[in-house]
Amino acid sequence: MHAEHHLAAPSPAYLNFLAAVARLPLREAGPLALRLHIPSFAGDLEPAGALETYLGYLKREATMHAVLFAGMGTVTGLSFDGNGPGSLAERDLDSLLAHLRRHFRFADREVSDHEAVLDSGQAAPGRLARLRALGFSRIRYDLDPGCADADLLVELVPAARAVGFRSVSVALPYGAPEQGFDQLRAMLRAVVAAAPDCVLPRHRPGARREADAIIPGSVAQRMRQLCGDHLDIARYTGRGVDGDIRHRKEAADDRWSGAERRRETMPGSHLGARLVGCGVGARAAFGALACRNVGALYDYYALLDRNELPVAQLARREQTEPYLMQVKDFRDANQ
Repeated sequence: MHAEHHLAAPSPAYLNFLAAVARLPLREAGPLALRLHIPSFAGDLEPAGALETYLGYLKREATMHAVLFAGMGTVTGLSFDGNGPGSLAERDLDSLLAHLRRHFRFADREVSDHEAVLDSGQAAPGRLARLRALGFSRIRYDLDPGCADADLLVELVPAARAVGFRSVSVALPYGAPEQGFDQLRAMLRAVVAAAPDCVLPRHRPGARREADAIIPGSVAQRMRQLCGDHLDIARYTGRGVDGDIRHRKEAADDRWSGAERRRETMPGSHLGARLVGCGVGARAAFGALACRNVGALYDYYALLDRNELPVAQLARREQTEPYLMQVKDFRDANQ
């Protein structure tokens, strides 16, 4: 795909983004966190080819960000929206990570905060060990709303810990049209039995914001209360959009400070980091600003073909923070 870049001036959003980055300190001013959005191409006529094309453009965008943020911070966090690393072939994941490490400066793996998101079908022991060896330190299992894979958690959570993941989270969906209260109770029993470090109740993951609002007294609100009651009894502490954190009793955990505990257990808690988003519809935040990439794949490709970052909108973070926290399946603390 080739856009006629000589016919169009840079978009105002892109120019404003460049101006905002230019105002940042030209020195090491805190960590960076990368958040990559990889959509599903399952419905495409040639899904493998479509994914390959997309990953090529994603790398181009990452390179442009690496130039802009050069010298401004070390990458300590890496996370994914949409399809996680577990959905990528090993060749594609290796190539993507190698590209990122070639262009960004990454912190030591022992202090980095990288999360892999998987479903039950992607959690073979060899795959888990491979992801851990690549530097992922946390793992999140996304459950199916139909409760079909919840009973597998009692095996999946210990398997992740056995290969060295520091934190294991479970995204618990509720409020889907096909989900009843009995199904949700069964799912909660399975989650509590597996005892992950963090549980993230998610109301209809993927729904648009206006369709995702929880109305007091509605079925969704009662389901959320049911989740809260079960998790409270199981000694989980609710932290709002951060999810519910399990109380730890192991003596070794007494040495953790509050900040260390938050970093290890809370998904995406890149505290104080500048969030750099890459991909179609990706979101970023740094300083007082938050921004969003274009959401249409054609526009994303066309803007990058013009050597222009695909920024669609910039706004003050205090104006966008409530919205960003609702739409993200995976919570970033600096949004």
